[in-house]
Amino acid sequence: MSNDVEGLLARAVIGLDDECASAPDDMSGWRAIVRLRDRASRDVLDACLAACADADPLKRRVAAIVLGELGDSQVGSPVFGEERFRGLMDLLAAERAGAGDPDVMGAACTGLGRLHDPRAIPALLALRTYPEAAVRFGVMSGLSRHLGPHAPPAVLDALIALSADSDEDVRDWATFALGEHVEIDTPTVRAALHARLDDPYVEARHEAIEGLAKRGDPLVLPVLIRELCRGVAPKLLDAAAALATPDLCDALAAAGRDGAIFQAHHGPVDLTDDWLEAKRACGC
Repeated sequence: MSNDVEGLLARAVIGLDDECASAPDDMSGWRAIVRLRDRASRDVLDACLAACADADPLKRRVAAIVLGELGDSQVGSPVFGEERFRGLMDLLAAERAGAGDPDVMGAACTGLGRLHDPRAIPALLALRTYPEAAVRFGVMSGLSRHLGPHAPPAVLDALIALSADSDEDVRDWATFALGEHVEIDTPTVRAALHARLDDPYVEARHEAIEGLAKRGDPLVLPVLIRELCRGVAPKLLDAAAALATPDLCDALAAAGRDGAIFQAHHGPVDLTDDWLEAKRACGC
């Protein structure tokens, strides 16, 4: 293992969970992970496989993240696909048998999903009701990579169950996964999305609204009107454009009365162009 790779692995655990991005010249946390991922070399692979057995759970977590993303920026077949798959599966098995760190397990599940290898599906399904939300989030992330018109029924069933999870982030992202795959338009999926229309977590509500609107479900119209009257949001404007009905004109006018500004987590976002596009689609 080169000193450079060893140094990047050591720095990757620093500030890994910090919400604020590090300075451009600070090669730590996620910046170090991206550097390792983009190198996609044998020495990075070997270092991460070795780190999967490290006593420090942060280092095992970094290893899982890098193994899941190694070479993602490169075009073509996944690099070291089989070695990464085996490494992540072995890590997940070792965690279940031993330390059971939820963040490590969640990262391993997410990484397995990024490999798009169906052999991982049984291991992911086995953890869908795990007590720790970090693990269930990883399961949701991993399974969502296998969602599509030919997805195994068990994958769809698990994601529907996770869309009603007790953790708001798991619920939100599972709802997003169901909502964006408009080609999967069954009564069961629509029922799962309808179940989120009064979710206390606003992001989950908006994901459900957009998913139903893109499926042309007229029953979502009064809920979309209700939410637009509370203000603009990207998902709501996309939903309005998808439904494209004049019945939304009054709600769209109310949404933009004080300016089409959405208060995102990172600060205000001007949605005027999206608001105008939604109005045009609705014939307002």
